Amino acid sequence: MRFFTYAPIVILFIGNSFFHGAFEPVRSYNAAAVTDENAGLPAGNPRSEGAAGPYGGIPAIFKKLTDEAGLSYEVHSELASGKPLEFHYANALSVINQPKWDVVIMHDLSTGPVPSARTGDPDRFTKFADLLEQTIHSANKSASIYLYETWSRADLTYPANRPYTGQPIETMATDLHDSYAREFAHNGHFAGLAPAGDAWMRAIHTGVAEPDPTHPDSTKINLWGRDSYHPSIYGAYLNALVVFDQITGKDPRTLGAQEKAAAELGISPAIATTLQRIAYEQVEEGKRAVRH
Repeated sequence: MRFFTYAPIVILFIGNSFFHGAFEPVRSYNAAAVTDENAGLPAGNPRSEGAAGPYGGIPAIFKKLTDEAGLSYEVHSELASGKPLEFHYANALSVINQPKWDVVIMHDLSTGPVPSARTGDPDRFTKFADLLEQTIHSANKSASIYLYETWSRADLTYPANRPYTGQPIETMATDLHDSYAREFAHNGHFAGLAPAGDAWMRAIHTGVAEPDPTHPDSTKINLWGRDSYHPSIYGAYLNALVVFDQITGKDPRTLGAQEKAAAELGISPAIATTLQRIAYEQVEEGKRAVRH
C-alpha cells in the first residue's frame, strides 16, 4: 500500500502588535509552533526595531486551530510593533519576496487606513498594500493574499482630545471597514478580506462584548486589553477565528466547546463557542456581500 504525504500550506502574517498582541498570555502563546522571521535579529537590522519576539499571538492561535481541525499549515510571521505596511515593504522584502508563501495575510497600522482628518494616511495604506501584493505575486503568482481588517480603538474614542472623541465606537470601525473594503475592491488581486473589526462590532451589537471599557460591564467580555487598544484574550481569539474561517474555509463552530486554544488562554467553553459563532456569522456575511 502506498501512502501519500502532502506538503503543508505555508502562510506568512505581515503586520504589527495587532497580530502579535501586547499582553500575556496572547503575545507568547504557542510561539514555538510558528516561525517568527524577526526574532533574534541583530540590533543593526531595521527589522529588529519593534521586534521583541519570538511572538505567538494571532498567528500561533491560528496554528493551533488548524492543527485541531486536521489541517496542515506551516505558519510564519513578520511582525514589528507600531509599524505600517510601508515599513515592511522598505525593510522586509528579503522575507516577503519568496516563492514559498502559499498564503499571505497583512494589515496596516491601526490608524493608517482611517481618514486624514482622524490622523490616518489612507493613500499610503493603498500604495503599500498594492506594492506588497505585487511583490508577493511576482514571487509566486499563485499565492493567495488576504487583507486583515483591524478594529476600533477605545483609547482613541472615549478619552478627551483624541481623534474619535465624542463619536460612538462604531465610527472608527466604519472608517476602517470602508478603507479596507475600498482597497479590496480597488485591487482585484486579493483573495479575500478577514473582517476582524466587523466581528468585534458584531460581538458588541449582540450584547456579548462591552462597547466601552471605561464603564465595565461584568456580564459582558472585554475585547480590548488593559490599554483599551490591543486585544484581550477574547479579542485575540475572535480575531484568530475570523482568520481561520476566511483562509481555510472551515466553519469555526466545528471546533466546539473543547477547543484547546481557548482553554489554554483561559476562555470558558461557553464564551469560546459564542465567539466561534460570531466569527462564522461575520465571515459568511462578508462572503455574501462579495458574491452580490
